[in-house]
Amino acid sequence: MALLSATAEEKETDRKAMNCRSGRMPPSNLRELKTMIAKKEVVFPGERKRVMRAILDHPDIIAFGTATSIADECGVSTATVVRLAGHLGFRKFRDFKNLFCDHLKETRAFPQRMLRSPPR
Repeated sequence: MALLSATAEEKETDRKAMNCRSGRMPPSNLRELKTMIAKKEVVFPGERKRVMRAILDHPDIIAFGTATSIADECGVSTATVVRLAGHLGFRKFRDFKNLFCDHLKETRAFPQRMLRSPPR
């Protein structure tokens, strides 16, 4: 019996799953992260919950800050902030941070695109 070969998308999904620290797939965008939270697919223990709330309320603190500056702002240790990223399935804090950077780029670029579009 011949084995079916995996598609490129399936291979990428498997690679991401093997690379994540928590055993879960990290969200690919902020909407997906919020959906995971709403469906209670991920629960934040202790101080990680405080950090997650602060980040969701003010995405700029992670997009433009460091793990240390976020920790200072939230009154937690830097390790707690880094562990939050791992808890969500990210291998590196930088990958978690990029999720928010990408979100801000997209949301801030949208009004500029609208301004450039010719009126109909």
